[in-house]
Amino acid sequence: MYKRIAIGFVALLALTLAGVDTQAGGGKPEDVFKGRIIITKKRLPLKFSSSGAFVSALQSGKTDKIWPTSEDGADKGTWDLEYIAFFEHPLNDSEIQVKFYDITSGKKYVAGDPQYTREKGSRIFGSSIQLSKPEFDVRRHYMMTVESRGRVMATTSFWLLGKGAAYSGKVEFSDSDAKGH
Repeated sequence: MYKRIAIGFVALLALTLAGVDTQAGGGKPEDVFKGRIIITKKRLPLKFSSSGAFVSALQSGKTDKIWPTSEDGADKGTWDLEYIAFFEHPLNDSEIQVKFYDITSGKKYVAGDPQYTREKGSRIFGSSIQLSKPEFDVRRHYMMTVESRGRVMATTSFWLLGKGAAYSGKVEFSDSDAKGH
């Protein structure tokens, strides 16, 4: 199971960057990261002095290994993801689909949910999402996509880390098992 936590910070960020000089960092963040989802270690500030500063903050803050926010044995655990998706073309819709696939061995759909943008025509969308067991688990590799009208607009992959189930490695057999029954 997962749930959306917040979506407003990136809309403000995009508005803040609208008038910023793009020469400082070599281009707009939407062009630098187009088609990608950047998961950050922590929430980014709402303002940057330039597009270059925003790109630099994303580069230094990105991660593909997510440690649990809380974990209670093998059955309970949650991971909080801060992410920003960058689209090659402006969205022509106010609804997107965020989907997760387990890609540890093959590709298996895990979860997905619609989310709503503040405005059509945006090339940036960000949010916070909480993933939890049992749908998600430790030491698994996941792919996250943002889709619009069935078309993948941005993607990333990441690992969920944590303790997971504890096994001693010790195996005990009953007498009948040991006799080869």
